Amino acid sequence: MKKIYLLSGPGATEGFSNEIIRSLKKDLKGLKTISFIASSPKNHEKNLKYIFGNREVTGIINHLKVANTFDEVNVIDESNIDIDTLKKSDVIYLLGGNYETQLSFINDNAFDKILREFDGVLLCTSCGAMNIAENGYYSKDEDIEKSFFYKGIGVTNITIDPHFDIKNKMQVEEDKNMSVIHKIYGIPNDSCIKISNNRIEYIGKIYIFENGEMIIGD
Repeated sequence: MKKIYLLSGPGATEGFSNEIIRSLKKDLKGLKTISFIASSPKNHEKNLKYIFGNREVTGIINHLKVANTFDEVNVIDESNIDIDTLKKSDVIYLLGGNYETQLSFINDNAFDKILREFDGVLLCTSCGAMNIAENGYYSKDEDIEKSFFYKGIGVTNITIDPHFDIKNKMQVEEDKNMSVIHKIYGIPNDSCIKISNNRIEYIGKIYIFENGEMIIGD
């Protein structure tokens, strides 16, 4: 059964919340193979750093060890473009980072079809969670002057705003304004949305924007 996690975190050093770990322990139990799809496909060293960690960064695979230890870990970037590896994976993890480079890498190598048909566990962090949607969403920040929607991979119809901070008034107002176009889910770093057989579950606090209004889902 396909299970999808839409996540904001973890960050470079902090791990997943206890609630998220409890859910991951159930869904990852006994799974052997995980493949990471990069957001910086040209930078293999950077990908290794954020997956396996170093003195500065804990590494995603180390954060996941509290939930499950994998026998095989694959890094999918320009050094390893292997469709069969993805197809045979128990878990596919879409890394955070630059949404454009990741989306182009996925589409250019026909990974989008694999992700739509994949029947394992999809873990999608930050831009990975943005890209997996039918309608991706980028909320304006110090780098981008105007919020916008874009065509995503289309695995789910849930549009998210990762790293959501209810104290960030600009982000709140922007999501309200943009929600007249598409429904938006604001996901804080310690929360996530889990989709299991089309059933949606909120882990932690989720902020839901629709038609210019906001409600809180727990």
